[in-house]
Amino acid sequence: MHFVGIDLAWGSKGTTGLAVVDQSGALLAATTRKADQDILAWLRPRVTGPCVVAIDAPMIVTNKTGSRDCERLINRYFGRYHASCHASNTSKPYFANGTRASRLADQLGLAVDPASQSDRRAIEVYPHPAMVALFNLPRVLQYKQKHGRDLAHLRSETLRLLTYLENLEHGTPPLRTAASPDWLSIRRAVEGATRKADLGTVEDAVDAVMCAYIAAYADAKSTAVRVFGTASTGYILTPVTPEIAEWADRAGTLSNRPAPPGNARSMPYAIVTPASNGMPRVIGPFATSDDADRWLITRPEHQSAAVIRVEPPAAD
Repeated sequence: MHFVGIDLAWGSKGTTGLAVVDQSGALLAATTRKADQDILAWLRPRVTGPCVVAIDAPMIVTNKTGSRDCERLINRYFGRYHASCHASNTSKPYFANGTRASRLADQLGLAVDPASQSDRRAIEVYPHPAMVALFNLPRVLQYKQKHGRDLAHLRSETLRLLTYLENLEHGTPPLRTAASPDWLSIRRAVEGATRKADLGTVEDAVDAVMCAYIAAYADAKSTAVRVFGTASTGYILTPVTPEIAEWADRAGTLSNRPAPPGNARSMPYAIVTPASNGMPRVIGPFATSDDADRWLITRPEHQSAAVIRVEPPAAD
């Protein structure tokens, strides 16, 4: 069994990260490619047998505008960690005629339904929420290049990510990077980076390693992941914390979980209370307003709180 990670550029001019992990958790390779033919040439010998291929890119996009339902769900449950999604829709040129991810999966003969029992399948994943859940983070790691982040900060955050991944050697399932020449090259590049561009040369490969581990984790611990969305309108599979799993299961917004009984609505609510610094404190979300009301009754110190719907900010 191979677990393959693809940090797929939405367009053909961007750099795509590629990684493969075997069933023992050993990182066999981590690299980058650009053109579809080069990506496919690298992938084909690694997916001829049983495999799970985790792709960080929209695979199923049917909505004409706005965000996919799965993206809104990720935003709902992981927005407070700044792990929200970018919106994808068919009005964007990348998705006007299908998606690059689905075309690659088709050419490799991979099933793309998250409920498929095929031993060769592809799944859409998103590293940010996975990192939050797997590494118990209070917010996403800020290793992506954005305005206001200097080289020292980006290098420090990237090194944090490398260390988290290396520590998965003791995880279940394990990820073993110590014997990988590609991983050694990545670490040396990050430690010796003197420009932001130096970090950019390895970022996609690191994300691909994260995707490969998500694939292995989903295969080994199916009860610790959730599929947000559906195979018809788009989905994202991610590891979840026990807390988020409970909230999402109760809300009935998952393709792999039944809806809760009674009058539960899909839009969760949150309790917002004042804080001394003027910023609101968000507690929740809850599956229904009734759930929030019951919580208020059992926690009288928050009886003056407002029950509102929360729209989280965009991802860091």
